[in-house]
Amino acid sequence: MISIQKLLLYNFFIPSIYSVLVIISITFTVISNPINAFFLMPAFMGCILFVFFRKLQLNKFSNYHGEFERKQETINLLTESIREKKNLLQTLPFKCQRVSFLFNVSQRLIELIDSEEVLNFLIKTLEELFPQADTILIFDFDNQNYSMNLVRSFNKTKFILEEKKGDELDNWVLRHNCSLLIEDLTKEFKFDYSKINAYTKRGAHSFIASPIAIGTKTLGQVKVESRNPKFFSLDDSRILRNICDLGAVVLERAKLFNHAKNLVIQDSLTSLFVKEYFFKKLKEEIKSAENENKMIGVMILDLDDFKSLNDNYGHAIGDAALKIVAEVLSKISKDSGCLASRFGGEEFVMYISDCNQKKLLRISEKIRLEIKRAGINLRREKIYFTVSLGAVLYPRDGIEPISLVNKADNLLYKAKKEGKDRVCFTG
Repeated sequence: MISIQKLLLYNFFIPSIYSVLVIISITFTVISNPINAFFLMPAFMGCILFVFFRKLQLNKFSNYHGEFERKQETINLLTESIREKKNLLQTLPFKCQRVSFLFNVSQRLIELIDSEEVLNFLIKTLEELFPQADTILIFDFDNQNYSMNLVRSFNKTKFILEEKKGDELDNWVLRHNCSLLIEDLTKEFKFDYSKINAYTKRGAHSFIASPIAIGTKTLGQVKVESRNPKFFSLDDSRILRNICDLGAVVLERAKLFNHAKNLVIQDSLTSLFVKEYFFKKLKEEIKSAENENKMIGVMILDLDDFKSLNDNYGHAIGDAALKIVAEVLSKISKDSGCLASRFGGEEFVMYISDCNQKKLLRISEKIRLEIKRAGINLRREKIYFTVSLGAVLYPRDGIEPISLVNKADNLLYKAKKEGKDRVCFTG
């Protein structure tokens, strides 16, 4: 098809060429027979007029055509704008629904002050937000060891989640501290899909991931997987990041709250619980043991000759001895389901839930021997110290926290009188 520009040139040059040919013919005719010029002049003038008016017509057509193109361009822009607005109107209810969802999530999140509750809420929220996803993973990040740990998961597949410390995708999100959207892992040049368990074990193709971070401080991260390629959209990635940002703020607040709480209930030197908290927890434990008909072991221990240790080596060594005792008690508390506390000065107290006489004596002896073997390195010398312990059982030796501790304290002084570095027990 001939373009408009070519057509205009064609319509202009044809009459022009025709006029030139007529003029040449008239010129030769006049030269050969001047009489004929009189009769050919009208034809000549008509040809000139034809060319003149034809040119005017073409100029007018060209102006109309330019105006037509401008109008057509305006129509095309308006049509495209209408199409975009139509698409926006079609997606607007979905976007409004997600904004409403995000608002509700934020309102519920700000009510939580416990880290475990926050993590539980996040995994349930993501399950609700992405019901068709195959796997959802939430990792906690340890800034000191620079490592991740899987703390919450949702998995529809039959395969066991092996990447408890994260994989290459998780490390990428961690390093760059930004969101990740992968439509199809097999077509993603940044990663070797053959080395990623999510693909090789669970057949996941598409992913969205986001850090749980406040600025440059990373608290963890979230990854959502699907076995279907192109399952997640940019909007999915954005709302995941919004939820993670909200979660980060609430998690940080929960950690600060927990730290402040620990400052109140923990001893600053040994990091063991303070006496008031110990009695509160022991009272709760006694109530539980009463309902379940179980016994509780209670022991109190004291460093032998602690004043001499301070006088001979200084208070720094005395503090070091207290910390060693606290470390031994903390370790055994974790292993045995106990709770240890600094009772005051060089005295410590501990209860052991679901206990009997044999278990109480075994744990008491273990504490005594581990402390005796520990020692403190002071230049070329190793300083050893011992503890004495008194141990009782609930309900045989008492039913109130204060009476149990007082009886154990009496047995402690009995152990001191009998030579120290020993356990005294009511049985």
